[in-house]
Amino acid sequence: MTFQKTPLAIALLASLSFPVWAEDNHGHDHETAPAKSESHSQENHDDHDAHDEHGDGAPEHEHKEEHGGDGEHGEEEAAGVTLTPDQKTMLNLQVIKLQPQKSATQSLTVPAEITSNQYRTWVVPVRIDSQVQSRSASLGQHMKKGEPIATLFSPAMAELQSDLQVAADAWRRVNNLGRRTVGNQRYLDAQSQYQSLRARARGYGLDEAAIGAIESGKSEKGIYTLTAPDDGLVLEDAFQQGQWLTAGSELVTLVDESELWAEAALPPSPGLHIPTGTAARLLIGDAVVEGEVIQSGHRLNTVTRTLSVRVAIPNAGHLLHPGMFADVVLSLSAPQNALTVPEEALTRGPDGDWQLFVEEEPGHYQPVEIELSGQLGEQRIVTGIEAGKRVVTRGAFFLASEMAKSGFEVHNH
Repeated sequence: MTFQKTPLAIALLASLSFPVWAEDNHGHDHETAPAKSESHSQENHDDHDAHDEHGDGAPEHEHKEEHGGDGEHGEEEAAGVTLTPDQKTMLNLQVIKLQPQKSATQSLTVPAEITSNQYRTWVVPVRIDSQVQSRSASLGQHMKKGEPIATLFSPAMAELQSDLQVAADAWRRVNNLGRRTVGNQRYLDAQSQYQSLRARARGYGLDEAAIGAIESGKSEKGIYTLTAPDDGLVLEDAFQQGQWLTAGSELVTLVDESELWAEAALPPSPGLHIPTGTAARLLIGDAVVEGEVIQSGHRLNTVTRTLSVRVAIPNAGHLLHPGMFADVVLSLSAPQNALTVPEEALTRGPDGDWQLFVEEEPGHYQPVEIELSGQLGEQRIVTGIEAGKRVVTRGAFFLASEMAKSGFEVHNH
């Protein structure tokens, strides 16, 4: 029988002869191969685990240290600035030692508005319905006590003048005759009527000279003049000649400008107290005026959320006027053992907070965040740092710039 060597036949012969060949020639290897393969697989798996542990441990840590990304070395470099002696000389770097200040005063500068002295302000009203006949005062005029403001006419004043003149004549007769002659009741009635009408005349705004003119019959019926109750400047005058004014209408407002007020607005701060009598300076343009605190508020303004402090300001020569804006410098007692630094020592950190550069060792400077709590002359009071630290003054801006530049480079790396 001839066996044709077709592909199918060759495959059939190979499949029939393979088990015999494998068993005869490679039986031992066939049995041990799976064990070796399993052992090799286990070894590979253990090696892989060991590699993973190695990769998660020391190598990654070493990698971070080499690049300075998350290790302590990188944080230390990012937190400070190191300068060579030549750089310090070139920058003329200056360092001071923080020393506590004792029994010192600090300055607090706040905005203020100049207002009228309300204790030296008078509103002159019309007490009865009247018509303005003529005016004697004008806006901005400085008036003396007793000077005429305006002349008015009123029917009620005419009636009062008549009654007061009669009552004055009756009282003079009764008083001259005496209580025993006229009787006690008549005497008291005449006295009471006279005093009552005089009181009404004063209530209408008449002074003693005008009342005396009425009693002597020298006044013109219904015509009367209102005068300045004290020295002052005419701050407001909202009336016109010929105008009828009802009782209670304001004729003029007078203010004594020899002393004004400065209403200062303080930011709310727990524990901040400005005692009465505290020395204050008013700064307006090139002018400096000395004053003192006469009142300190205890309630915040509902609109501005500030605390009002009132300062009395002398106004010699009438240089200041209500409505002007100024700055008020208050002299306050500084906290005991306050630490102060000059303005040039202050810089801003990356987050916008105030900071100082502390000399940890010669040539190495570390930023420390602090808070400002006031001003002591030309110095700023700082908290959040210990006394005795050596702080950079001149050159602090350069160190802050180097810190910002270093942070930018690390971020881009």
